Amino acid sequence: MVEPFIFQIAGFQNSGKTTVISRLTRHLNEKGISVSVLKHHGHGGAPDLPDKDSTRLFSSGAQAALVEGDGTIQLTASLPSGCDLLSKNIEILSTFNPDVIIIEGYKRKPFPKALIIRYESDLVLLRELENLHAVIYWPEMRGCMEGEMPGLPVFDIKLDGFNDWFVEQYRFQANGQQRK
Repeated sequence: MVEPFIFQIAGFQNSGKTTVISRLTRHLNEKGISVSVLKHHGHGGAPDLPDKDSTRLFSSGAQAALVEGDGTIQLTASLPSGCDLLSKNIEILSTFNPDVIIIEGYKRKPFPKALIIRYESDLVLLRELENLHAVIYWPEMRGCMEGEMPGLPVFDIKLDGFNDWFVEQYRFQANGQQRK
């Protein structure tokens, strides 16, 4: 099994991360590249659970509850305290053997990432985050972007340039590796 290409889409809340990831995921699927996505619930507390069988089973005390139907699964689980939650989640997603794992959020982690800039106040992240590989900006930020990120590719969120750039990055990383 080949390790998946792991890449983050980072930015503050409501910057457009989910929109960018949704478009990128569709684009990658059209190119025959399989994708798994890990979203960080960064709003404090546990994410809301849907009222499904896995939730009922989990609430009754199961450490993990997985419900499968027609090849689709829903997993609800508690990870042990003290473990590296991001690494454990990547490990879980890797069992599906995706070509790419896209991480939404976890902006302070060291994986290669694209940063979304929606407001002028977001520019601070250009200096704070490590391993930036690209910047995606909202059109109204175009004038504020000049000179901010020398050497980084910059993409308008309304255009598809980022998706094509990402495919090139994936193919460069995967060059010579055979997937199972």
